[in-house]
Amino acid sequence: PDYPAADKNSLNGIVLPYVIYRGDILRLGTDSIAKGVFIDNDYTELNVSLAASFNANSHDNDARLGMPDLDYLAEIGPQLKIKFGELYDGKAELQLPVRAVLSTDFGRVDHRGYLFNPKFSYARKNIFNSGFNMSSSIGSSFATKKLHTYFYRVEPSLATSTRPAYEADGGYLGSAITLGLSYGITDHVRAYVGGHVGYYGGAANEDSPLFRQKVDSSLHVGFTWSIFQSDTHATSH
Repeated sequence: PDYPAADKNSLNGIVLPYVIYRGDILRLGTDSIAKGVFIDNDYTELNVSLAASFNANSHDNDARLGMPDLDYLAEIGPQLKIKFGELYDGKAELQLPVRAVLSTDFGRVDHRGYLFNPKFSYARKNIFNSGFNMSSSIGSSFATKKLHTYFYRVEPSLATSTRPAYEADGGYLGSAITLGLSYGITDHVRAYVGGHVGYYGGAANEDSPLFRQKVDSSLHVGFTWSIFQSDTHATSH
């Protein structure tokens, strides 16, 4: 989806170097793009993590036609994890991230508020001895007025007969369920497929003319090719 509760989906793709590193403090390519871990034991983990999402062109979206494009978004902030240990041969966690949200068109960077995204996650390796690894999560998002404004505000100068002016409020943004599967094709190539379903009923800005549907979904596929691996591998992360 172009943004939460949008009725238009876009096809996006990216090819880039991808580094997996599991040090005592710095970890790359694990639960997020990158994170710095400050506390990690059998019960809790405290880290600072990053996340990112694609942009959306308004001229391809009827609801936003004539409005500014939505830029790439980056998130950074602290995250507390509460670990529940082994559950049905998998790993269960409660993740509590609070992140600042930034937008960029690679010409400038703007602060877009803050996001709180508590979620329960469950991951299991080699499900049913199939060779597939599974990851899943369910959670909700809450955001400050500034982020809601970025998605849902309609300035009076951009209002039309079918898109009245609207001032956004902060609060509940929506909920989502995700499911992902990965499979090692070879020792160096792994394939990924996953889905995401978002539900936005009762969201703070359900009355916005840019709020177009209560349910949206997305699908992602990908491959990683391990070009190089270190001689020493992590044993505990």
